[in-house]
Amino acid sequence: MTTTVRSNKLTGPTTSDVDFAAAEILAINAGHYVRFALDKPVLRLYRLSYSKLWYWIVWLADVSLLLLPCIERPAYFSDVPPWVALIIEILTLAILLASFILSMHLQNKRKLLREAVYPYIFVGVFLLTTIDMLIYYILTLRGHYYVRWSRPLRVLFPFALQAGQNVRRVIRNILRTLPNIANVMFLFLFSVLTFTLLGVGILKARQLQYPGSTGSAYFTNYLDTAWDLYVLTTTANNPDVMMPAFNASILYVIFFMAYLLVNLYLFMNLLLAVIFSNYKQHLQDEQQLVHKRQLDTLIVIFERLSSQETTSCISFETYSRLMRAVKPEIGENLIEAYWTTLDVPNKEHGLNLKQFNELLLNLNFELVQRNTDKTILQKSLPSIYNSKPSRIIIDFVNSDLFRAIINLLIVGNAVSLAASYNALEWMFLSLFILEAVLKMYAIGVKEYFQHRWNIFDFAIVFVSTTYSLLAAIIDSLSLNREVLDAILVIRVLRLVKLIGNVERFKVIFGTFSKVIPTLITYLRVMFMTYYVFAMIGMETFQGKIVQLKQNDTLAEVCNDTRLNGTEFARAQYCRNNFNDYLSSLILLFELTVVNQWHVLAGGFVTVTSKVSRLFFLAFHLCAVIVVLNIFTAFVIDSFLNQYTLSKSKEFPWIQQENIIAGRLKRKGYRVIRRYDNAEHSEEVTRGKFSFLKALQAFIRPSVYRRMTVVLETMRDEERTLLLRWSGHVDTDPTALLNLTNEAS
Repeated sequence: MTTTVRSNKLTGPTTSDVDFAAAEILAINAGHYVRFALDKPVLRLYRLSYSKLWYWIVWLADVSLLLLPCIERPAYFSDVPPWVALIIEILTLAILLASFILSMHLQNKRKLLREAVYPYIFVGVFLLTTIDMLIYYILTLRGHYYVRWSRPLRVLFPFALQAGQNVRRVIRNILRTLPNIANVMFLFLFSVLTFTLLGVGILKARQLQYPGSTGSAYFTNYLDTAWDLYVLTTTANNPDVMMPAFNASILYVIFFMAYLLVNLYLFMNLLLAVIFSNYKQHLQDEQQLVHKRQLDTLIVIFERLSSQETTSCISFETYSRLMRAVKPEIGENLIEAYWTTLDVPNKEHGLNLKQFNELLLNLNFELVQRNTDKTILQKSLPSIYNSKPSRIIIDFVNSDLFRAIINLLIVGNAVSLAASYNALEWMFLSLFILEAVLKMYAIGVKEYFQHRWNIFDFAIVFVSTTYSLLAAIIDSLSLNREVLDAILVIRVLRLVKLIGNVERFKVIFGTFSKVIPTLITYLRVMFMTYYVFAMIGMETFQGKIVQLKQNDTLAEVCNDTRLNGTEFARAQYCRNNFNDYLSSLILLFELTVVNQWHVLAGGFVTVTSKVSRLFFLAFHLCAVIVVLNIFTAFVIDSFLNQYTLSKSKEFPWIQQENIIAGRLKRKGYRVIRRYDNAEHSEEVTRGKFSFLKALQAFIRPSVYRRMTVVLETMRDEERTLLLRWSGHVDTDPTALLNLTNEAS
């Protein structure tokens, strides 16, 4: 009996245990929280559920569903038959349902349904949408009118899917911030009402009127006065709302100045401060929860991998199986290299919990064998690529002299465009194409397109080439000149690259690029707010304001005589309406900017009733006061953090990268790092650029050229590794490395 147990221990963990651990590691390093099922092929399901192909399929379905109102009644593209919208909606709902079923099959259903709410939301929204869709098309085909009341619920589909956890995190942050916002908002609204009572009490007896043909009463009605003062907080009607009182007496200005000081400069800034403070606190709480989940997961997978071993550690054989599951394309040499990064005395000792924790972090660093990272020319024509002339070209492309020449060409091209001297366009275009080709030759096509600036530059060159070719044959093809003018504007974007080559601006651009992935999530939440109010606005206000042709008798009053003499009609805002989806989104964006938003709202109030103010007030509170301020808080916090790191170059993963590089070098590996010459390059960029010094630096044998010669003459290229950080943008290396410290 004892012998049998020992034999089972020597067999190591099962394949399902290894796959489970690999799936958990991939999820942690990708920033996903998945409650994996214990009895399913979770690794295969995880790779399918989070594959790029499936991601884009679900993303396309989500976007199609949110753009569907463009062809639904009231449709912007009115010529599209109704059955097209029906087919698109059925297909998108089918894809979203398949994604939901896949995520449910991947996870532990009992744990998921006990901890999460989004599965119930998805089922509820899906059933309501399906029922509403069937009723709508049945009644529409029979000629009856029916309101699609379920359309605002469509924004919940991305929220209710497993892949929408980033959206859920933002919405949770907003909901947790609301109680503290409510306290400040109550005081703010109380202040507005107090000033309303004071204003009506002071000015009602004067019987003043607003200027204009309407001549409406001024500060006599409490509701109208409260609305005017609320709008004044956004400065949209300043100083118009003050002028009748100002014309009557200069002393009344004190009232409006006091109102603006209290409500605009005190409460609005206090509101932003409260939102910013609570945002940071909730973000820290969220991170602590994530770290706790990661710690629990780490302990679970460590116990599953080590429970079948003779010791309480993970053996090298189990480690090798795990590495092949996490990185299917990995070779034996890299498996040995990653083991070396853990500083284990020998393979017999195995990995303890702390070393396994470090492995979790080290997998965020990409180790690539130099002989597998060669360019196509290095592999196909090594004698030519490694020749002395070739090394000189490569060295030239990587020099400051090359960048200076390109910057001069960009400036010269901008001057020729400004002077409308198009004779030199082909010369500049040829030189920019040559620049792209030389860069691809020096670093390889794959590496070239891994840099954002190179992608941006390639896109500009491609568009410019297209423009030049089309411009050359425009007479024979009779192409639309407006399209070519738009392409001409794109060519001017080369100047952005010139700014990006300046070190100070490069830090700002780099910081912004790192913030963009999370920024998109907040923009998505903002669009969800737009979508809901657009659907409500179309059902409430469609057809109330119409833009007519100029020769129509009612064109100046937007098809409603009640607008005659109003600011809305005088400004010719008839195009700002809720008659279709795109117009609704544009109108809501104009309301977000808040300039003249009271005039836009006033037009709809005139053709309906004063109750319509509640719609515009609700939108302003939700979109501008809450969501936009939280968005501002996120931008400030993220930009400050990333900017500080980028400017100081003290990246959070540099310390661990130094440790990894040191351990590999002690074992005889040659390590090439992306930031090996960071200090040298920083010193060069700080000083004033000298063309002569750059030329001399290129002519002298450089460090890069000597490194190239050394690497190319090395016999054992398997011991040469490229080391670089490739972790998720939200990964905190310090917190991830110290998970086991909390366990101890």
